Amino acid sequence: LFCLSLPLLAHLAYRTWSIFTLEYWVDRNALTISWAGIRQIVPLHTIKRIIDGEVQDLSHSRWSHWPASHMRVGRAMGLLNLQMLATQPLSACLLIDTGNEILALSPEHKEDFLDVIQERFELGPAISVRPAREYTGALPRVWWMLNNQDTVGKLLMFAGGLGVFALFGLLMIRFPNLPSDLVMRYNADGSPEVIRSKSALFLLPLMGLMTWVVNGLWGVWMAARKQPIGAYLLWGGAVVVQLFALLALAGLMI
Repeated sequence: LFCLSLPLLAHLAYRTWSIFTLEYWVDRNALTISWAGIRQIVPLHTIKRIIDGEVQDLSHSRWSHWPASHMRVGRAMGLLNLQMLATQPLSACLLIDTGNEILALSPEHKEDFLDVIQERFELGPAISVRPAREYTGALPRVWWMLNNQDTVGKLLMFAGGLGVFALFGLLMIRFPNLPSDLVMRYNADGSPEVIRSKSALFLLPLMGLMTWVVNGLWGVWMAARKQPIGAYLLWGGAVVVQLFALLALAGLMI
């Protein structure tokens, strides 16, 4: 159960890390937003307008957004590509419109934050910067991909976890009623050739678990190197292994 809960614990850890590391700062070149090993750079000259709150949020926070309930994709009337990077509801946020996207921020002191943006903008840029999202490590890049973009990756990893749960669950349900020794293999004449203790059946769920963990981590490494197809093959391969392990387990318990 602990192994099966690892993805949920990792998700909660990431969301907690995000909310506790969220910060904004402004220099004469750009507004920078930082959270959980990610930096988003918004050059000041790309800001088209700033909307000061009172915008109704048409989206709803889901349980998967907790505890960073206001760090998610938002939706509001007449506003496209709205990304919330805040600690407060949308109605209390400053909305930074860059033309390509709208960022909802929640600085502690709105007026001071707006004054600083205006002052730095009037100074003009010291160097030319471009809009960018930077990752200070491989883990934030991969987790952002899985959490916000890569539906296929999430489904494959979830299917792998479900396969592990099915293997252990089926065996735990049937195990008490199985005979102490089971025939593992028959010869050509149909006579028992290999007989093992029923505890040997746990090798199949353990094999499924190890495949899910190893292929999962290897796939994360591939995704961090921007090789999503390789990651999909590894995650999908783990699902296939678990499917065959489930068929073998069911066959041995008949």
